[in-house]
Amino acid sequence: MKHFRIKPGKCRVIFFDLEFYVPLKGRDREGFCYNPWDKGSKLLGGSFLIANPEKDLTEKSKITEKKVKSLWLWNHGSERELLENIYELLKKAYDIVYRAHEGKVSPILCGIGISSSDVPILFELFKRYKMLSNSEAFYFQNKFRVIDISQLAIASFNNNSNFIYPKQKKLILQKYLPEKKFESGKSVWDLYDDQNRSSIEERVIDEVLCSYHCYMKIINEFRYFKYLEKNKKRIDSALNLQEAG
Repeated sequence: MKHFRIKPGKCRVIFFDLEFYVPLKGRDREGFCYNPWDKGSKLLGGSFLIANPEKDLTEKSKITEKKVKSLWLWNHGSERELLENIYELLKKAYDIVYRAHEGKVSPILCGIGISSSDVPILFELFKRYKMLSNSEAFYFQNKFRVIDISQLAIASFNNNSNFIYPKQKKLILQKYLPEKKFESGKSVWDLYDDQNRSSIEERVIDEVLCSYHCYMKIINEFRYFKYLEKNKKRIDSALNLQEAG
């Protein structure tokens, strides 16, 4: 049997964050106000950092905003055109990974809280605009894997009960990037109403870079956990030998 080998340089981790607009009459809903099937709401766009693990996920990697690609509604003729460009961006990343691994490895979508918001919303919009049928959208979504940092970070916090819950963005930033503070995502609605597009763009690029840096810090923390585990096993083994002697 042919040995399968993952090629890190041909893998892709897509750090991304989307922003949405909800009109005034829809802002009094409980929970997440935006609904992809609500025609009064809008996908404003988002920013994407497509990371090559071999180049961009190492201790020597220096990622700046120049590496981030942004796609915004105000630079497109319609919401559908914006979505078509997002689809092409995802498809291009998938094709690179698929060709190199014969479909055995998937590109990764990564961000804070994306498993319950950005990811399902994006694929619902593909269906709403009939870019993909229900079946095609399901198939395409399952070509990707999702790493939600709000879930990944759970192991880095003290969990005092058997009930664990995804960590809020605020807590994750407090732990890993305490100098960073973001207002509620609802503040974007006011920025959009004021036509302050540049502030929205800057905010989202910053959020994507924060997701990237949190990811890197969590990975390093996990490596430290494994070092402690290995070191404890070594000490326990030495003690057992002493007792046996």
